[in-house]
Amino acid sequence: MHWFRHLVFAAVYIALALVVALTLPLSVTGMDGHTALLFGLAILTFGGLLHEFWSRQDERNRLEGRIWEIEAGLEEMRLQLDAQRGHSGAMPADPSEVAAVLSEARVLERLADRLPTHVARSAPAVVGGADAGPLFAPRPLTAQPVPTDTGAILDHVREALRTDQVDIFLQPVVSLPQRKHRYYELFSRIRAGLDADGKPRYLLPEQYLGVAADAGLIATIDNLLLFRCIQLLRETEKRHQNVGFFCNISAATLNDAAFMREFVTYMGQNPNLATKLVFELSQDDLMQGGLFATSFLDGLRRLGFHFSMDQVYRLDLDWNELARHEIRFVKLDAARLLDPDGRFADPRAVRELRQQLDRNNIDLIVEKVETEAQLLELLDLYIDFGQGYLFGEPRLARKQAGS
Repeated sequence: MHWFRHLVFAAVYIALALVVALTLPLSVTGMDGHTALLFGLAILTFGGLLHEFWSRQDERNRLEGRIWEIEAGLEEMRLQLDAQRGHSGAMPADPSEVAAVLSEARVLERLADRLPTHVARSAPAVVGGADAGPLFAPRPLTAQPVPTDTGAILDHVREALRTDQVDIFLQPVVSLPQRKHRYYELFSRIRAGLDADGKPRYLLPEQYLGVAADAGLIATIDNLLLFRCIQLLRETEKRHQNVGFFCNISAATLNDAAFMREFVTYMGQNPNLATKLVFELSQDDLMQGGLFATSFLDGLRRLGFHFSMDQVYRLDLDWNELARHEIRFVKLDAARLLDPDGRFADPRAVRELRQQLDRNNIDLIVEKVETEAQLLELLDLYIDFGQGYLFGEPRLARKQAGS
């Protein structure tokens, strides 16, 4: 009956306009008929405009209600479909989907064999919850004083792996100059107890990486990071989110034949995930001992994986060779490109490097960008991507409710 309300409203302001036009000359001394008519027309015009605004608002409310009904219907259909799948054993009917699920189970089982039971069963970090929230929780990564004794640090690392005290942090990688989030880099951080305020303390990478490497725990930490990365990839795929991830990995993990065999098989059945994951290795790891020749790296390249080289300290490289091995990203510190006064240390050399990378379809990521002044200088070189506290600090990846 919304039309009846509009009819009543129109009748009210039309009647008011007529009353003013007819009675104003009789009730106001000196008021002629033409002036009273103008007042009546003004009231009629104002009422018509107000009626138009109300009509549009009413139509908008009705459309929003209809959209809500459609969304509720879709949600009900989804729940019914989930229930039907549950009655049928929750196994997809498509044979290719069955193979993908079984392959995922095997690779996660392989990861679980390398990790404590509690870690393998923990709820995955997710990209937005049911409320389509942000990719990360609000808590930033803050460094707290931790023990510096090697034995104490090793104890913290082992305890963190055993009791699932390894947190995953995400930092955005943005396209320039738009500053749009295109990727997220994953970092694993080892908890080292709580501070006086009840906040987690974290071991810094430079504190625990060497100790973990000497104890043979680097591959385990890498596998945990990759385990969480797979979960993030699955979540972004479900939500149709176009975002990629940089996952740091060591040569030790790539040389873990049993794990990499299962991982390559799994990704072969999920090529859409492979295009969203960029393996990041240090320059030393990539350049040592013919790592490019490993069969698993070749297998990952054939599946569409790309690679990123960080911790770069030498620029006299064969960029053609790197491009042939699918090195598609190179990371350089902003401090390496800028001198303390904010000027390019060698603008010509940097521009030549940029041209070489362009010729080989390699994108340059400048990391540790901290200030707007740095960014303005860097933009003169047409940098592809930026990373650093200026664009977003590492933040704890969100976890599903109940994790």
